Amino acid sequence: MMRHLSFFCAAPLAAVLAFSTAVAAPAHRRVVSPQIETAPPAAAAPQHSTQGVYDLSPLPVFTGKIEQFLPSSHGGIIGFILTDGTQVFVSVAEGHSFAGLIKPGDTVQISGLKGVGLPIIRAFEVTSPRGRSVQDNFISMPLHSTEMISGPDLVQHGEVWMPLYSVGGKLTGAVLKDHSVIYLSTAEAARVANLLQPGQMLYAVGTGSSGELGTAIDAREIGPSADKLVSVTVGEAPPPGPPAGSAGYDVIPGAGDH
Repeated sequence: MMRHLSFFCAAPLAAVLAFSTAVAAPAHRRVVSPQIETAPPAAAAPQHSTQGVYDLSPLPVFTGKIEQFLPSSHGGIIGFILTDGTQVFVSVAEGHSFAGLIKPGDTVQISGLKGVGLPIIRAFEVTSPRGRSVQDNFISMPLHSTEMISGPDLVQHGEVWMPLYSVGGKLTGAVLKDHSVIYLSTAEAARVANLLQPGQMLYAVGTGSSGELGTAIDAREIGPSADKLVSVTVGEAPPPGPPAGSAGYDVIPGAGDH
């Protein structure tokens, strides 16, 4: 009786061992690590232009080759002239950013407004042939006064290439064929306008700057030759104040702000 019971107990145990052996993984099989699902990478943050905060795309775009810079009599540049004679004006802040960006001979793209009846463009963005741009930041930066210029007088003379205009379209001097620039106040430029026409010989004396960006002076004397000079007032005259005897005649502007 005990012999038969041992047989029946051993048989199920042998079956379990056989089944375990059959389903066990072979010792030589490589164990594959479970794959861990990762979240998709986050979308890159949009890149915002650091050139400016205004959308200038509605402005017309002009293309031209730079003939020369328009140097300021105080150093730096206020714009440039294209080979077709168009004078392109930029803000003082833009002018300081042009170093290494553009140079004479470059073909540039200009977003801006063209003058009506005058060969001038007020540029709000200038793009170099290499795709780099400088945009007007619309921050007003005043020019230095002429009293801050020191040094000996500069003498410029030669044939006038073109009359020079201001960004407001007023006659304000001349550009000579040697690329030097003669600046006058708008009142004085109107008075000697006949001397500022293309082909006219011009002789001018004044203080200014001369360097890699060009030569420019604020004329103090001007004429067709050295022996026919007339004196001119340097700088724009201040706006007229209240007439003598009026209520505002003795009021100092800004004195009441403190």
